[in-house]
Amino acid sequence: MINLSTRFSTSANLNSKDERKKRRAIRELFELDDENNLSLFIPLLDDKDSWYRTKALDAFRMWSIRLDTSHLAPLINHHNLDYNRAAANLLEKFEKNNIETVKQLFERDDLICQVKSAEFILQCDNQENFFEDLLQNKNVRLRIIALESKYSTQETLIKSLQDESSSIINFCLGKLTELDFVIEENKLSELISRGVNFTNFAPYLLKHNPNKLIEHIENLNSTEMRMIVKMLRQECETLDNDIIKMIIQSESYVVLGRWLQGKKGDAIDKLRWEIIANENVDEIERCRLVERLFSRCDEENIINMAKIISEESDSDLIKITAHNLSTANAEGSL
Repeated sequence: MINLSTRFSTSANLNSKDERKKRRAIRELFELDDENNLSLFIPLLDDKDSWYRTKALDAFRMWSIRLDTSHLAPLINHHNLDYNRAAANLLEKFEKNNIETVKQLFERDDLICQVKSAEFILQCDNQENFFEDLLQNKNVRLRIIALESKYSTQETLIKSLQDESSSIINFCLGKLTELDFVIEENKLSELISRGVNFTNFAPYLLKHNPNKLIEHIENLNSTEMRMIVKMLRQECETLDNDIIKMIIQSESYVVLGRWLQGKKGDAIDKLRWEIIANENVDEIERCRLVERLFSRCDEENIINMAKIISEESDSDLIKITAHNLSTANAEGSL
């Protein structure tokens, strides 16, 4: 145990020109592990030797979190951006109070500092004004932090659908979907007419307005198509699902064919072959449906249906692919 006189001598040695005494003083202070000694390390933040600067930062990381955010002021007000960011990254370990010092960090012209401090401030009480100001911030990430906070309401999310940022709109749609809030038809039409990326609407439409989803399903680009199919595969297991029935009724066979991939069963196979035989469906999409059945080329019903398609199809591509499927098992056994 180091007594009080030793503590004073240790502190004094921090200013010693003797390098050995100074380094030993640092080690002894860390051994004491007393957060009340944190202030002794503040001058070392500007030491010419990087070793002392590192130890000073280590002291803040170790001891400031036992105190309150006001003890981060030397880091927050320092001209060194690395110190500012170190303070920002420590905030999550503090109780959500004493925010005036944290607001100083938010004023730093650095997004990391602003994001971390904003997240901290909005977890504190009575910060409605800060929340309202943050909603008007030019940075999209900071506006989303405001919308994620406890101060955000359903009304805030609806109003923010008017935001110019697709990221904001996407976030609001996601939150409103979670809240089971039904957006008015004219509001949806307005958003679509503004050219907002359709994939932003897809999760919401799938849950609350599948008719609207199907209206646009044939005009999707490849990226949007993959996203819709992925959603359908996650949400819809069987042909009995209402949205799948609606897709079948609307004859959206391209989406349907991709959803069928990997699925088995008499009803599934029947629908798959109906799509393959439908000359009005895109030839390449039908060919892909046939190709995906090669892993089942040893099944008698697959062989028989492939033979029928190879003989009756009007498409040479489908005929060749179906013929190859019907003979694949026999060729593999040679």
